[in-house]
Amino acid sequence: MKKLLLITLVMGISQAQAAPPLQYVCKDQGKKLTLLLDDVNNTLTWKGVTYSIKEIECGKAGWHAEKDGVGFDFCTATKGAADFDFNGHTVMCDMKR
Repeated sequence: MKKLLLITLVMGISQAQAAPPLQYVCKDQGKKLTLLLDDVNNTLTWKGVTYSIKEIECGKAGWHAEKDGVGFDFCTATKGAADFDFNGHTVMCDMKR
């Protein structure tokens, strides 16, 4: 019984500490779209595609997203602003609060 209680307690603490993905509202060629950045699972989801990410140095914080040979750098600035180049144009984002 003590083992079951301990396992339940540990699982509850682990789940409570997991941060939700960061959500950004991005403007891509006049359209507002959502970008999700999950630095716990090392993924970035953009336009329904989930990319694997690794941290890089750009802006305040940054990640290189890549999937199937397609990649881009997602760089953040202060106060939740971010941008990246995608398919030859710049996408501007703001963190959803």
